[in-house]
Amino acid sequence: MKCLGFSGWCAVFGGLLMLGSAEAGELSLARPFGSHMVLPMERPLPVWGQGEAGKEVTVAFGGRTASATVDAGGNWRVQLPALGASSRGRELAVRCGKESIRLDDVLVGRVWLCSGQSNMDFPLGRAVGGKEEAAAAASFPGIRLCNLTGVPTDARRYDEATFARLNERDHFQGSWQCAGQAGAAAFSAVAWWAGKTIHEASGVPVGLVENAVGGSGAEAWLPRDLLQSEEHYRSLAGGGWLDCGQIGAWARGRARQNLGDRLEGEHPFKPGFLFESGVRAWAGFPFDGVLWYQGETNAEIHDDAWNERLIRDLVTGWRAGLQQKDLPFFMVGLPRIGGTDPLRRWWPEFRAVQARVAADVPGVTLVPTVDLGWDSPDVHPPDKRPVGVRLGEKVVGLQNQSGK
Repeated sequence: MKCLGFSGWCAVFGGLLMLGSAEAGELSLARPFGSHMVLPMERPLPVWGQGEAGKEVTVAFGGRTASATVDAGGNWRVQLPALGASSRGRELAVRCGKESIRLDDVLVGRVWLCSGQSNMDFPLGRAVGGKEEAAAAASFPGIRLCNLTGVPTDARRYDEATFARLNERDHFQGSWQCAGQAGAAAFSAVAWWAGKTIHEASGVPVGLVENAVGGSGAEAWLPRDLLQSEEHYRSLAGGGWLDCGQIGAWARGRARQNLGDRLEGEHPFKPGFLFESGVRAWAGFPFDGVLWYQGETNAEIHDDAWNERLIRDLVTGWRAGLQQKDLPFFMVGLPRIGGTDPLRRWWPEFRAVQARVAADVPGVTLVPTVDLGWDSPDVHPPDKRPVGVRLGEKVVGLQNQSGK
């Protein structure tokens, strides 16, 4: 099937796969996999999912096959040999007894996880020049988008439908799609322009996975096992996180507003929740790297040592959780901002923290943007193209240096 967007059974079927709604024992693929996706190039390709215990599962793609037996817990995993980049959409087929799954229009190229808070989540359709860019998105069939959207964190009390999504399985929803006007307009502007820059420079397909959440602090993106095992995170790991002074007052206040009288429940800002609901399911998927734009929330806390620890532990925690010990991180520095809002007074110190982490932690690259901000007190500069292009150019430059 060619790239036709979200029409017909492909979109419905792909969405079901992404949400992990298969019944126990039913053949299914894990969250990363869907029609129109990009598989990583030049490295072994793990494919996994669930099925009936004891049955054999066979996966075929690109003339290669691999088989495995479903374990007692209903899980299976195979590994296909590495493949070169391919812009030709091919079928990935999974069989288990009489059951089968077919993913259509699967490419092979480079895949990036695009994460952070609202400036990463800022949609292309709202950015300067973004509507025109989105209108031309279909001209780039080699760019594929997976927009994983969490519950909103705007100023309101959640309704019952939103509360029902606040669990690790259902919080992020979305699936792979081809680049088209509607999908691109709703996608991260920074990630789009970064991915387009990488695609045009390399000539290979690019897959972009976005799971950014507005207002989220780094603590929400830390793995829960790390929070529970480290003494210095004891105040975050317990049930009293809404009273923890190491989380900014704005974030805690917004969470209380969203939760109302359900203060013991999950929330996108709760330490560990975003990693467990939005990152953990991708463990073992070989990303080319992470495009990270976050820090506005944590910069409200004037504790440089604490903020530096958060960023370092986020990088090491993601590398461990995603099972990629050398996973590259490209970290966007906070831009210039105007006004006298006291919440922004420590941004210069936070930029220095970001720079120290990039200088000290191997595989972390800082992308400074202090010159790309603006004089408004609004935390969301709408001209995202220069940021995205600079981010993409930094990626391309390092790839060229390494010969990849």
